[in-house]
Amino acid sequence: MKGSKKATIQLILLFLLVVSIIGAGYHYFDWEKPTISQDKPFDTIGKEKDVTITLRDGRSGIRSYTVAIEQNKQEFVLASEQIPSKGTHEKVVAVKIIPKDLKIKDGEAVFKIEVTDFSPLRNSSLLQAKVTIDSIPPRIALLTRAHNINPGGTCLTVYRVTKAVQVSGVKCGNTFFPGYLVQGKAKPYYVCFFAIPMEVKTSTPMAVTVEDKAGNHAIVGIPFYIRSVRPFRRDTITVSDSFVQQKAVEFQEQESKLAGKSAEEVFTYVNTQLRMYDDKRIQEVCAKTSGKQLWQGTFLRLKKGAPRALFGDQRTYQYQGKSMGTSVHLGIDLASTTHAPIEAANSGIVLYADNMGIYGNCVIIDHGQGISSQYGHMSSIAVKAGQQVTKGQIIGNTGVTGFAGGDHLHFSILAGGVFVDPKEWWDPHWIRDNVQDKFEIANTL
Repeated sequence: MKGSKKATIQLILLFLLVVSIIGAGYHYFDWEKPTISQDKPFDTIGKEKDVTITLRDGRSGIRSYTVAIEQNKQEFVLASEQIPSKGTHEKVVAVKIIPKDLKIKDGEAVFKIEVTDFSPLRNSSLLQAKVTIDSIPPRIALLTRAHNINPGGTCLTVYRVTKAVQVSGVKCGNTFFPGYLVQGKAKPYYVCFFAIPMEVKTSTPMAVTVEDKAGNHAIVGIPFYIRSVRPFRRDTITVSDSFVQQKAVEFQEQESKLAGKSAEEVFTYVNTQLRMYDDKRIQEVCAKTSGKQLWQGTFLRLKKGAPRALFGDQRTYQYQGKSMGTSVHLGIDLASTTHAPIEAANSGIVLYADNMGIYGNCVIIDHGQGISSQYGHMSSIAVKAGQQVTKGQIIGNTGVTGFAGGDHLHFSILAGGVFVDPKEWWDPHWIRDNVQDKFEIANTL
């Protein structure tokens, strides 16, 4: 019995010894491999590319690394280092790849990263990926030559690109407007509707810009002619006590943070901060546009609707002799009969059908390729988001919701999420000369 107990103890001691030896060996030899990560994985390299690589080894530390490109069995070293001592557990390597300087040709290649640690086993990791070297930039051909523009209006440019691109559109002033690929009758081409700034000048930058997958980009200026420079109206609106008090109550109900504020404070907030917030929301809504043209022909306006405020009107609000903020009117107000039926200005898909702050009950319709229409201050809404509507379909009725002082429709047109003058879209001659004729030219080239 005693011998059996002794043998058991010996086995336990032997087991503990083996475990200790294995543990010590594991600690000494360090079986864990270092890790490699990239900030942004890629599969194409253009004229130049910046790459940031992070190497990590939490135990013995990093001994050496090499970053290279291999093409046709030839290796082009981009970065390499032998670290003299232990202790470097993380290494961030920034590499600028310029194929031309390395005499790497366009075509297929392999991007390689190899790292070794300080373990006696010299653990190493290798990350490699197939890449395409493409240093040839795309070329842009403008298919439209006449770009006759109005301040605050819309312009259409049509162009063709020699290769597939990931970014395509027009930079007008400081705003970028996406272009949309169209399968033309002869060849594919891009169309881009973009908004002309109200303060446009002959020196305003206006150009088509594209960028391919490899990061190669091209830019071509758009020649344009400013048809007329008309001053936008300036107006001072004196608001009544009843209007200020009424709107304060309505917006305090909608915005809990306005509770306890005076009517003047509420009015000023709504007319300035909330107005800017709502316009930003509208821009975000309009970004969800179809790449196809959903509309046809002249846009409809409210039947028997008399204009009460025009696009671009610069308003100063006064209450009891004090300024209550300024604003630029970004649509046209049309007044008809009370609760007049509102028709969809053109065919499209409803993007939004709900309350929109200063615009009250609001509907936004996408007409494709960045063009959308907005209907504000409605008393009732007869459509819902995601619904397809046809030109002339009743979508609701006029009203006094939001920041409205009387029953009317606030109507806006947006190009790329930017408000533009709706009058052009009501004009069949403008649509024919500035849109339809350009499409016809593009389909013949």
